[in-house]
Amino acid sequence: MGGSSSWRSLFLRIGDKCTEYGGSTDHKEHVDTCYGVIWREMEHSKEEIFKLFLECAEQLPHKIPFYAVLIGLINLEDEDFAKRVVDASQTILQEALFSGNCDRIRIIMRFLTGLMCSKVLLPGSIIEVFEKLLSFASKVVDDEGENPWQSCADFYVTCILSCLPWGGAELSEQVPDEVDSVMVRVESYLSMRRHSGDAGFRVFELDEAKHSDNKDFLEDLWDRIQTLSKNGWKADSVPRPHLSFEAQLVAGKSHNLSPICCPELPAFSSSPSSNHKAKLKYPQRLCRLNIFPPNKAEVCL
Repeated sequence: MGGSSSWRSLFLRIGDKCTEYGGSTDHKEHVDTCYGVIWREMEHSKEEIFKLFLECAEQLPHKIPFYAVLIGLINLEDEDFAKRVVDASQTILQEALFSGNCDRIRIIMRFLTGLMCSKVLLPGSIIEVFEKLLSFASKVVDDEGENPWQSCADFYVTCILSCLPWGGAELSEQVPDEVDSVMVRVESYLSMRRHSGDAGFRVFELDEAKHSDNKDFLEDLWDRIQTLSKNGWKADSVPRPHLSFEAQLVAGKSHNLSPICCPELPAFSSSPSSNHKAKLKYPQRLCRLNIFPPNKAEVCL
C-alpha cells in the first residue's frame, strides 16, 4: 500500500516547483525520477496508471506538459500504452463535442497538443482537428442572418487558439504550411462572424460610439496569439519540459488520431429562446473590465 501511495504522490506533485509556476526546481530531474518510479509500477499497476494519466490531464491541466512527457518516455518502451492514451483521448474529445462539455473539449485539445509536443501524436492529427472545427465554425457564420449558434463556433475557434501557446512552436516547426493555413482560416472566420461585445461593460459610459472599437474576447485572443506567433511562440507561463528530453522522444513512434466529427446543431432559428439556449451551452468568455481610462489607470492604482 505504501509503494502505491508513494508513486501516486510523486505523480500528482510533478511540476509543482518548476520555474514557470514560481518555483526554482529543474523539472528534468523530477520527470526522470517520476518516470523511473512509474515504469517500475507498470507491471503491477498499468491500468491504474493509464486511468490516472487521463484523470490528471483533466483535473490538473496546467501539468499537461509534464504528463505528456511521461507518456512520451513510456512510448519509447511501450507503444501500445501510448496508443491507448491517444485513442482514449480521441473518444473523450468526441463524446465532449456531442455533449457540449466545454471544459472537457478545451482541456483534451490541450492534452492532445501536449502529446504532439512529446512525439506521441503526429502534428498532422492536431491540424486535422483544427481544420474540422474551423469548417464547422465557418459554416455556422456563413448562414444568412444572426445564427444563435455563433457562440458554439466562437468556442471552437477559441479552443484552437488556446492550444497554440502550448504547441505553436512545434507545429510551426514541423508543419509550417498547415499552421499558416489554420491562421488564415481563423482570420477569415473572424471577418465573417458577428462582434459579440458585452453590454454590461458599458455601464460607465453612455456614448456607444466610444465603444465601437472595443474587442470582444475572441478578437482580443486573436491579437494576443498573433503577437505570440511573431515572438516565436515564447510564453513564459507555459512549461516546456519536453525540450529537455527531445533527443530521446524523437526516437518514439508518433501515433495517428482517429478523425472526429462535429455534432449537428438544431435547425436555424433567430428566436430569443434559441439564442439564450446556445449561450447557456456555450457561454461567452468576457474580456477584462477596465473601469478607468488607460491614462488614469496608473494614478488610480
